[in-house]
Amino acid sequence: MAKKYRGSRVKTKIGDLSFVMITDEGLDTSMAGQEPNMKYIAVMECEENGEVHKQMLAQVDAEWARYCTEFGVKGRPAKNKYGTPMTGISPKMIQDDADIDPETGEGTWKPTGKVNITFKTNTTWPDGKPIVVKVFDSKGAELNERLKAAGQSIGSGSRGVIHGTAQGNNAGDAHKVTLYLTAVQLAKFVPYDGTNVEVDEIEGEDIEINSDAPVALDEDVEV
Repeated sequence: MAKKYRGSRVKTKIGDLSFVMITDEGLDTSMAGQEPNMKYIAVMECEENGEVHKQMLAQVDAEWARYCTEFGVKGRPAKNKYGTPMTGISPKMIQDDADIDPETGEGTWKPTGKVNITFKTNTTWPDGKPIVVKVFDSKGAELNERLKAAGQSIGSGSRGVIHGTAQGNNAGDAHKVTLYLTAVQLAKFVPYDGTNVEVDEIEGEDIEINSDAPVALDEDVEV
């Protein structure tokens, strides 16, 4: 893409934060045998076709339409190897060990009726400076330093709003929408308890995006 293209500011409704890794080295999203690819990630789990899901779909669809108009792209976003459109929104699956796939000899993967909304960002800028994902409370006060001083991070069971950018792109030669993480605004805080959580494979390659712009926070997030 020769044109410089900026995506659209987006944010979720208040929902369940199932996985948040936005401190220290981040999460290594590389495949086996590849160089480490560290990311900061925030995942919101919600009911399929519920209000949180529909509101995020509408924002992604609006960005996709804008991207298609800008670059003359037709059709829908490319699909990943699981057959899911690459938009940062994917069905949450569970492996059924009682139903064995004859081709793989493993349990089949079945939908749970929920979806994961996954935002990500690099851990550093191209010049090597660290990227900081801001954390705010329900009134908009910044919490990063308080969490760091307490040695705490956001755990599963927390609720809040994820802020970021929906960016149409063709990184990896696949037209899609990627959700880039800017900030997390908490309505309920549950400290991380050290439990490891599996998250969906991060789709596509990276593009440079400026996520240091001021965050348009809700003035008052209902707790």
